[in-house]
Amino acid sequence: MARIRHIAILTDDKEKLVEYYTSVFGLKIVKGVGTATYLSDGHVNLAIIPKGPEEQVEGHALESGLNHIGFEVDDVQALKPMSDRMGGADDVRKRPPNRESEYRVQDPDGNLIDLSQHGWPV
Repeated sequence: MARIRHIAILTDDKEKLVEYYTSVFGLKIVKGVGTATYLSDGHVNLAIIPKGPEEQVEGHALESGLNHIGFEVDDVQALKPMSDRMGGADDVRKRPPNRESEYRVQDPDGNLIDLSQHGWPV
């Protein structure tokens, strides 16, 4: 069974959002890779991602706000054919090495989904 691992928000002001979520909701900063700041409630993580560096990696203009959801899965390779059969809008593809997740896919509506087989610090 897959588990929701993280939710990602793109922002022009990472520090402001980190302060908001740590102050208002008591989320804690946890270790991660890349330019994002990772927050956790001990169960699900929230990635606060600065837009500028992300646009350089993704190669196009991005909108602020909710960007993607991440799942920890048992077997990415086994998930690929099921995603195709169920109308996934994109192939499961490898992510750059400076990311917490190893793969990305899109659901039938085009929503981005990160896929990872390893855990995340909480």
